[in-house]
Amino acid sequence: LQYHYLKRPYELVPLTAAAMPTVRYLDAEGRPLPDDAPAAAIAFSEYEIRIRPGIRYAPHPAFAVDAAGKPRYLDLPREEIDKRFALSDFAETGTRELVAEDYVYQIKRLAHPRLVSPIFGHMSQYIVGLKELSAALDAENGRLLEAHRARYGPVDRGLPWIDLRRFPLAGVEVVDRYTYRVRINGRYPQFKYWLAMPFFAPMPVEAERFHA
Repeated sequence: LQYHYLKRPYELVPLTAAAMPTVRYLDAEGRPLPDDAPAAAIAFSEYEIRIRPGIRYAPHPAFAVDAAGKPRYLDLPREEIDKRFALSDFAETGTRELVAEDYVYQIKRLAHPRLVSPIFGHMSQYIVGLKELSAALDAENGRLLEAHRARYGPVDRGLPWIDLRRFPLAGVEVVDRYTYRVRINGRYPQFKYWLAMPFFAPMPVEAERFHA
């Protein structure tokens, strides 16, 4: 979402979204409640966001593929990485369409132990399963770092990449190519305003893996 550039008081409007998110309220058993249900009866709020088809990423080497369709710059040898200092040092670029999974991937990154998101503490109170995801990623990160240091010593370069797609987040799901849902504890109408902030911008997995 974004804020309308001219309207005062400030008003949220769609940006990459096809329309404003819809929200439905659920009781503790997951049964739908009417929109005017008292806050005490609302165990969860479920936001559904549908994005506009046809949006594409700017050209980037993370999306470059070879003739077989495989990422061109994936898992480069260290000596090749050491020759490159800027994106312009990669001759090939590519692009692809923005999809709902890119937003889900970014929400998972809020719990990434190496990123230290400033809003994790707050969002973990609301997004269902975010605390549990953080614990799972902490354990995975510790395991990977132990194996990495046993092999290479105490170095911080080339740390093993964590593919967040392998870790479920109970409160966030991809519905279809252009739609995803976020389940929030209780009633929290302020959540839609977070969707206008960069913490909830899409992250293509190709870009994260490329930079890792």
